[in-house]
Amino acid sequence: MSGKFGDLIRKARETEQQPEDQNTGKPETQKTSQEVALVAEKEKDVNLSIKVPESLRRHWAAESKRIGVSMTAAIIEALTERFGTPK
Repeated sequence: MSGKFGDLIRKARETEQQPEDQNTGKPETQKTSQEVALVAEKEKDVNLSIKVPESLRRHWAAESKRIGVSMTAAIIEALTERFGTPK
């Protein structure tokens, strides 16, 4: 890539990379949702649609981006904590 867009993309990629010893600020519960995601990877993904107020969705989207967690991972974690997983 060359030109101004190539430079922008290159700079963005450089800022995304973090040293391994740096604390990412992700909560410890994130490991649980990652383990659940590994189990779920073996199965076919399906959609789960819910209606929520737009203000809440915007807030949740911003917070998930701020801490670097996908909303999918957060939802899976919350549902797993509340209802568990099948045996």
